[in-house]
Amino acid sequence: MTVVSGEVTHELSTLVDQYLLDYFAFYPTVAASLGLHEYDGRLCNLRSDAIQQRITQLHAYQAQLQPIAPEKLSRIARFDYDMLQWHVALELWQLTDEQEYRYNPLIYAYDLMVDSYIKRDYAPLAVRAAALTRHLQAIPAALDTARANLGGNVPAIIVEESLEVYEGLTNFLLTDLDEPLQPLDDPHLRHNLWAARDHAVAALRAFHHYLAHQLLPNAQPNFALGSERYAKMLRYNELIDMPLDQLLAIGEADLQHNKAALDTLARQLDPQRSVPDQMQALARNHPAAEELLLVTMRLIEDLQAFLIERDLITLPTDTPYIVAPTPPFARWAFAMMETAGPFEPEDAPSFYYITMPEPHWSPEEVESWLTRFDYATLADVSMHEAFPGHFVHFSMVRQAPSRLAKVFATYTHYESWAHYVEQMMLEQGYDPANQQLRMAQLAEALIRNCRYVCSIKMHTQGMSLDEATAFFMENAYMDEMTARREARRGTHDAGYLNYTLGKLLLYKVLDDYRQAMGTEFSLKRFHDEYIGYGSPPIPILRRVLLPHDDGVLL
Repeated sequence: MTVVSGEVTHELSTLVDQYLLDYFAFYPTVAASLGLHEYDGRLCNLRSDAIQQRITQLHAYQAQLQPIAPEKLSRIARFDYDMLQWHVALELWQLTDEQEYRYNPLIYAYDLMVDSYIKRDYAPLAVRAAALTRHLQAIPAALDTARANLGGNVPAIIVEESLEVYEGLTNFLLTDLDEPLQPLDDPHLRHNLWAARDHAVAALRAFHHYLAHQLLPNAQPNFALGSERYAKMLRYNELIDMPLDQLLAIGEADLQHNKAALDTLARQLDPQRSVPDQMQALARNHPAAEELLLVTMRLIEDLQAFLIERDLITLPTDTPYIVAPTPPFARWAFAMMETAGPFEPEDAPSFYYITMPEPHWSPEEVESWLTRFDYATLADVSMHEAFPGHFVHFSMVRQAPSRLAKVFATYTHYESWAHYVEQMMLEQGYDPANQQLRMAQLAEALIRNCRYVCSIKMHTQGMSLDEATAFFMENAYMDEMTARREARRGTHDAGYLNYTLGKLLLYKVLDDYRQAMGTEFSLKRFHDEYIGYGSPPIPILRRVLLPHDDGVLL
């Protein structure tokens, strides 16, 4: 029987509420990261019986969605319907078909990260320490489950990547908890916490030994997903269902477009010098280490002022941000935005972290590190990470009209926005005389282009790690070490094509939106609406933004 009329919205709203409760119960670390700290201290249970119970739940949700008539729903309710239908199908695919928990040790690492308890003062230290203790106490059992689940079909390169990650987690527990927990004065709590830490460290070391001496020797050399699994990854995660050869041709065309633009720009700037030479010169033009944070703060202020002057987007007014050195436990990236979760208090700060040179480094090592922060690239990265990129996007998620929009996100959407704004800011006239900034923007675009092409070719066409490394060196003008790191990432993050794929999808939405709005078109309105619904699959967002969606994505 089909549910009709006024019953439809109520039926759907009840279903959404229950689904979120069940989802948070199964993925408590996700809930806690969103700011729902009642889930602190709990880990996801990936034992086979728990997974089967979750699969049964998901089938029940599919059955309950079946009688709801989406055509009876309001625009926002239809958005929720589409989001719920998408996510239920995604989870079912993940647990029944993809089954990444059987071949990727890295997925267990997310639950083992405990830095959230010390990097935000969302509760008194004693409350956070008690939750941290519970979390640490659960780590040995979680690693036992990982051993039980991981089978003989594990790619060797993913095990190699995992070894570094688990060593880092161990070192974090040993070296980075002491200082922030010094003010904790409850002797009983301190005793329990450090005992739990020691047991967690022992379990991590044993798991590291298992990875190195049991899993790795029996791991397989092939990391490729294959065409069928790769297509499913895009279909279920992003709702993108296109022939892979067509998708590859689109990416290769964008690569050649950006490469030609960079070559043309380089010839205009200095026809006697090659692109790699000019990029090396670009990298040498950077602030001194002691000026890096101040330069970044002034840059952020300048970006904000430009956005306000040109009225390009509604900026958040109630979410503070802090430019700060990256804490020791998070120095895996040279710059990143750590945005407060959508359910954190309104005054919870977000952090734009800049990773400073280590005090013990030689002058040569410091100089090498600072080349990552040349003025032009720092501006491009700050657009991506902060204004108007990830910080503005994730801050505005707090105001999304849908609860599902605050919880679920797609790779194509959140990276589409951050990658798009790097280009959009220049198109709208930011620092127009600065050709170095244009060079930095194109250089970053080429890296994302190479990720796109190498992802598809490594996973569906037999491209080797060495060939992918050479591809990054030739087309993104990278040194060999950096190029190999990018290629290795693609072996376990096949979705990193989504930076470029997402940006291309966004530009198509923009073109269609502009045509649909006609004389009523406003770029600011488009920007506000594009990020105003969180980070949903772009095909779902098209149905919300466009009066008549023809379904043509690219």
